[in-house]
Amino acid sequence: MILIPFYLARHSNFFYRSVVFVFGLFLAFPLSSFALYLQLDTIVDVKTNFSSGCASIKDIGNQSERLGIDAVIFGDYARNSIEFGIKPFERIFKKTTNEPSVLENGASGFISEVIDNNRQIKNTLLIPGVETAPFYYWTGSNFDGNLIAHNWDKHLLVIGMHSASEYEQLPLPNSNFSLNYAEPLFNQFIFLIFLCMMSVGAVYKGYARIITVPLMVVFILLTINNHPFRSSPFDAYNGDQGVKPYQNLIDYVNSKGAMVFWNHMEKNSGVRQYGSVNLTTLPYPDDLLKTKNYTGFQVVGNNPIQQAEAGQQWDKVLMEYIQGQRDQPVWGYGSNDYFCEDQDGDKLGSVRTILLAHEKNNNALLDAMKKGRMYAVRQNDENRISLDEFIVEDQKTGQHATLGQELLSTDFPAVKIKLRSVKGGNKTAQIQIIRNGVIAKQETVSLPYELTWRDVGNSKEKKAYYRVKAWVNSTDHLISNPIFVNFTDSQQGEKVSSLTESNHSEPLPTIKMPTISEPSLTQNPLVETPNFQEVSDVKIADNNKGPSIAPSETFSLAEKPPVIPSPKSPISPSKLAAKASTENLKPTRGTKILLKIVVDQVALRKGPGTIFPKITNLKKGTEIKLIRRTNVEFKNKNWLVVKHGGRSGYIWEGMVEWVLSSNTANK
Repeated sequence: MILIPFYLARHSNFFYRSVVFVFGLFLAFPLSSFALYLQLDTIVDVKTNFSSGCASIKDIGNQSERLGIDAVIFGDYARNSIEFGIKPFERIFKKTTNEPSVLENGASGFISEVIDNNRQIKNTLLIPGVETAPFYYWTGSNFDGNLIAHNWDKHLLVIGMHSASEYEQLPLPNSNFSLNYAEPLFNQFIFLIFLCMMSVGAVYKGYARIITVPLMVVFILLTINNHPFRSSPFDAYNGDQGVKPYQNLIDYVNSKGAMVFWNHMEKNSGVRQYGSVNLTTLPYPDDLLKTKNYTGFQVVGNNPIQQAEAGQQWDKVLMEYIQGQRDQPVWGYGSNDYFCEDQDGDKLGSVRTILLAHEKNNNALLDAMKKGRMYAVRQNDENRISLDEFIVEDQKTGQHATLGQELLSTDFPAVKIKLRSVKGGNKTAQIQIIRNGVIAKQETVSLPYELTWRDVGNSKEKKAYYRVKAWVNSTDHLISNPIFVNFTDSQQGEKVSSLTESNHSEPLPTIKMPTISEPSLTQNPLVETPNFQEVSDVKIADNNKGPSIAPSETFSLAEKPPVIPSPKSPISPSKLAAKASTENLKPTRGTKILLKIVVDQVALRKGPGTIFPKITNLKKGTEIKLIRRTNVEFKNKNWLVVKHGGRSGYIWEGMVEWVLSSNTANK
């Protein structure tokens, strides 16, 4: 059998013709970046009976295999205990509430069980992971009945640690002994030992035992209570410590070569009971901006997540990265946050992270996650949305990049997208392409859908990124990770690389879609109003701007409006109408371009589309002044910005004819 290819190569022209044919196909039809990867359906943050879940690791694996899920990343609680002690002996005289957890039941047993079931289950990969609560703090008094533990539900998800010792040394409160933080506490501990020994000596020699014996007991207790071998350098009795405990855990996980993600940052537990203890956790999305070097955060969950919307915390962090204020980007993933089937609406696989991996194994999957080659999707049935392709291409060089990668570009970027429902059928989705925190293009489309859009509105002056959001409803949507573009004037040395390689070492509420702000036409005329993409029956031919960002944000996303030269001499009405099909019309000084309404009762609107509110109706024959032409098209004609009776608004070009009036400078 081994000799057959050599025989064919030597004795038959068929072999050569086949090779030439296949090579020709590759030249004629170059592979998309997506075609180089497997899309692996992955569910992340799944609890088992090792902590607070209902099912075993084996049961979760078997159920996932039946559902056609490619991989499961578990998220059992690393430590699930809370304790309150009486100062100054809070570590000795304390009340502790313990629940099942990985460290309580044994990290080595947890890892072994995951590995054993991973060998037995053929079609679904199983990967260990833990959810952590690095810190909480107390306020109030137990005697007054107002004792509250704050930030108990403020969680980080850790993925990619392999040894039991790494789990056991996680910097968590109420956990195992550790030498990691002994050094700064050691001097205090030595001093207490000295006092303890002095008191023991005094008692031994019989000096004033009525005093020295109580002192000896106190010093012994203080020495034990203040030992330096703590699992965390932070305790729960000195108030809020900000993000320091969380950054400490992030740094520890990074030192082990693993990944760490912020979880359910919009969690708002109010005040709830945990045994006899009151707990409260407020939303913490701004911690994305306050912490560094974490891998990512949850962008899709059972409910829509606001910090993933355009211009919110995720975009602010990504802008910090492209401006050089962060060493690495932040990736988004989908958290299933699963405990028990049909309990509180839990469904295994209702939220998935789709990973682009070179092959189907644990290492390839973790590599894809670390490098951001993934998108997150929420589904209410098996017919989820699939992002079959998302690339950004330099059409001059043919180079392109996909999720988590960076493109070195010499041209305006071309964004290519393919979307569909995996089971087919009719679905209408709203598509957003977000560039640098701004909605650069928006359309309402029917699936399946393909788009190639050349972003000529990109100034090409600095680094940029693109990400995609596709929305059917609150239980059927997806959010992609970004693709970065770095602009260069040179056409040599183009590259596409993973960012982690090139830059670093290793009832559901009704949610409104982001609204399109009303264009203000009474603002400074030197500032153009934003151009928006297709809404209802409108589509963008060429977009230059997205919605503005609030002034309080720390980065500027404004782009320069296009400069359009004024005509040197008056143009005849017929030529003006012809020229208007390809250019934005602006009157020269002393020339007023007028339009005449050709249909009765035409609506003057507040925006470029029929969904925008009506300002007034205009009668047939009414003359109005042209302000400018927009880039918004409908049936090959543009929407225009016009002025009538001191009011500005939008009108479709198909409802007017062109009139030119000269020598109007003094009118």
